Amino acid sequence: MNKFFIIFFLLLGISSCITTHEKSVSNKTKTNLDLSQNKIKDDVIQYKFIQWKCYKSSWLNKYKELIYVVGYFPEFQKFDKNNRIGMSFLNNTKSKKLAIYSRQGVQHYWDWGGENFNNYRIIIHPSGNGWLYNFENRKSNEQKRPNQTYDCKSSKTTSIPINNIRNVINELNDVPNFEETDLKNNLQIHMQKCFKLNFPTTKVFKNNPKVTIQIFINENGIIKKTNILNRKKYESDFEYKTLADIASKAVINCMHLPIPKNKTKLFKNFIMNFDSNFIYKK
Repeated sequence: MNKFFIIFFLLLGISSCITTHEKSVSNKTKTNLDLSQNKIKDDVIQYKFIQWKCYKSSWLNKYKELIYVVGYFPEFQKFDKNNRIGMSFLNNTKSKKLAIYSRQGVQHYWDWGGENFNNYRIIIHPSGNGWLYNFENRKSNEQKRPNQTYDCKSSKTTSIPINNIRNVINELNDVPNFEETDLKNNLQIHMQKCFKLNFPTTKVFKNNPKVTIQIFINENGIIKKTNILNRKKYESDFEYKTLADIASKAVINCMHLPIPKNKTKLFKNFIMNFDSNFIYKK
């Protein structure tokens, strides 16, 4: 029956305003939203991951022994002209490593390891040929040959829960050219997904209210509480109150943020705007 529902595409704005003190948080009971079609969901936030599986190169038993999985997260913006947040891991260890993904011509590149993320590289050609390079002990101007060759399958889109890539997120702070504005973009994307996930498709707003919420996180980067700033409007405007309750629950449900632990102080107290201007389709 879901195909008969109205699907809303919500726009989310985030401000870079970081306040320095807490405002009082109301303990009043929240409005019963009567969500007969959609219940407020738990924290099941996942990110799209476009991955390639690379197998030990073999003429006789192709795609038999999986060695590496590499990919990137398309929902996060490029943090400079060419690079995206990517990931690599050995199949036998499942140890995920942040890798800098880029595309040069028709080939796909992943670089990781070391202070500058340039100790290792995997290159995948559209033909399916893959090569692993180890640059750890390379001398200057030394030409390197691939350490291993792979048979890689075509890319496939899957999804990964945010809690399964915490170590990858924590490595973002060490990536060259990755700045505070990139963290804000990641946070905006995360909260937008939470808002959409928790929004009831049966709820329609006539006046398209906008809600501003103050969000507090603890030293571990987990959201601990929210504060609706316009209390007067919250008490007097039913639509505003309804949207504010939806947004607040979405924030709390999506408490694990895509920011490194050593950057949580930058976001311990910040303001976020939730916009209910809808573009809907039948």
